Amino acid sequence: GLYFAAQEYGALPVTLWYMGPLVWNQAWLVLYTWLQHNDPSVPQYGPDEWTWVKGALSTIDRPYGIFDFFHHKIGSTHVAHHLFHEMPFYKADVATAAIKAYLEPKGLYNY
Repeated sequence: GLYFAAQEYGALPVTLWYMGPLVWNQAWLVLYTWLQHNDPSVPQYGPDEWTWVKGALSTIDRPYGIFDFFHHKIGSTHVAHHLFHEMPFYKADVATAAIKAYLEPKGLYNY
């Protein structure tokens, strides 16, 4: 693996061409996930209050402009993803509209 690549090509090229993109990718995923699950409007529940539905709704739909295309709209359809995790991404827009129409009048979808 990486040890043999470093022996063959040197530590610097392996770091630049493998470790650099890997760290960038992982940092992006952590940031993206953190932004979806943390917002002042997202409630935090203790062990006695938490239920599966409350947990699933403890996220926000946060559109990311052009990145929505590259991430199959997981940012702008994240509540639907939490409620219906096996649903294909190409159905998420329709599900998000239905979820928003149902939850928004109840004050449960304000993102």
